[in-house]
Amino acid sequence: MPSLKTPTLVEKLAGNLGTETSLTLIGVLSGSPVAALLPVLSNTFANERNKKRVENAFVSIDAVLRRHEVALQTLTDSQYKLINETVLAVLHTTSDDKLTYLRRVIGNAITLNNIAPDEAVILSRIVRDISVGEAEFVIKNFGYSHVRLATKLNNNDPNFLEVLIDSPEGKLVPGLVSLGILANAGGTYADIEAMRFMPITAKLIALLKEEH
Repeated sequence: MPSLKTPTLVEKLAGNLGTETSLTLIGVLSGSPVAALLPVLSNTFANERNKKRVENAFVSIDAVLRRHEVALQTLTDSQYKLINETVLAVLHTTSDDKLTYLRRVIGNAITLNNIAPDEAVILSRIVRDISVGEAEFVIKNFGYSHVRLATKLNNNDPNFLEVLIDSPEGKLVPGLVSLGILANAGGTYADIEAMRFMPITAKLIALLKEEH
């Protein structure tokens, strides 16, 4: 007699032991709110692609959670909030690359147990709204002490990152400011018009980095 298959965490969440039924429920949830209100839009190939994209993401997330099943039992409220908010973000994400980052956040949040309640609120909002380009900019350039937008590059300080204002990276900087990742450096004359990465950025990168 074949042994019963152990239900995945996603299947438990859906309250059904059938994978197909569970993923059908996820597929319904993954449809965009607009598509739910407009049947014509819900019948588009784009909506179907998004459902499949989110279904695949949840299967991957389930695998991540299974690897940390013991640690899940000792989650803090802050970790739980961050993971919960990230799962909700998955349902409204149409970018495969962004979904990759969200999966990383869920896995890393399980082991990052020094998140304060106020940090969980801030990080949840940043993780939800940050673009793939912005995330890559932060990971790549966090080592600089200052970031400055410039019309031409004329800085020789290796600790200062100058970004051309009309370059692709320059277009990312205002978004990072609005997310609270970059802020005016203030202080000395050399800091005029320069920005610094906020302290929360270190934990953001710990969440976004690839799991090891």
